[in-house]
Amino acid sequence: MAHSTAIQNDLIERLKSSPFYQICQDSFRKATGLPLVLMCAKNTPFNPCHTSPNQNPFCRALNIKHGSCEECKAEQKLILSRSCEHTYTHTCFAGLKETSVPLRLGKETVGYLKTGQIFTERPTKKRSDELRKVLNTNDYSKAEQSETMRAYRKTPMFDDGQYHSMITLLNIVSLQLAELINRLMLESQPTEPQIVRKAKEFITDRIDEKISLDQISREVNVSSFYFCKLFKQSTGMTFTEFTNRHRVELAKNEIQHTDKAITEIAYAVGFQSLSQFNRSFCKFTGGSPRAYRQSSRSSVQDQLLNFG
Repeated sequence: MAHSTAIQNDLIERLKSSPFYQICQDSFRKATGLPLVLMCAKNTPFNPCHTSPNQNPFCRALNIKHGSCEECKAEQKLILSRSCEHTYTHTCFAGLKETSVPLRLGKETVGYLKTGQIFTERPTKKRSDELRKVLNTNDYSKAEQSETMRAYRKTPMFDDGQYHSMITLLNIVSLQLAELINRLMLESQPTEPQIVRKAKEFITDRIDEKISLDQISREVNVSSFYFCKLFKQSTGMTFTEFTNRHRVELAKNEIQHTDKAITEIAYAVGFQSLSQFNRSFCKFTGGSPRAYRQSSRSSVQDQLLNFG
């Protein structure tokens, strides 16, 4: 299920406003001194790390004085294209490392956590000379070149082990944000039509029962056609997708915290068949119920191996 740009943007903005993300972002920035931004996968403004309080002065200068740096734009496009499914770290033409950690919702990437703009090894004279050529090509004056190169030399330096540990932390945050965004998708919002909010309440109250479209349409007193259209526009999900996602969230909790059989859990949360449950679970989590149980009981280190 691919979400529209507007709905995906709204989800990411709600995630940014959540106390959990704000604490993680503030703690990461203070502990590492690095920038950290969360961006929507369908709305990726160029160089979003420049909005962070810890933005690299060199990167900022390179993209402000004479417009956006074409080399930087190409680098960001490459980073995002290679981090759709797994964390990717890239060394740019100037020798700075930047990392993008995907935020996955089932099998769909809905956002990215980005950080970096650091050295893990000091730039060689050859690289510095190449950078000066880029500045010269982009009509930087001698004074501007000197100022930019001073900022370049002040870029934070970390060893590979330090930086890898920081990215590991972001992978852990990404796992938790994925769980949070699933819950956010199920919550009612003040901006939603009353019909949608009432429908969500009805579904939640009867989540372990068989709920038909006709039944819920009568409950909110509109036609089935109008209800389906309005619900999809407001939530980005069909009525069935919302209901099954809700049931999967309940099942995840049972799978993680109890030893009940998968089949027992599937019927207890309202699915009418085990095959329907397995399909929905895979759709919304990216894996099978059994794999989820195994993963939830494995170490954090084992879970992070999936990020590559």
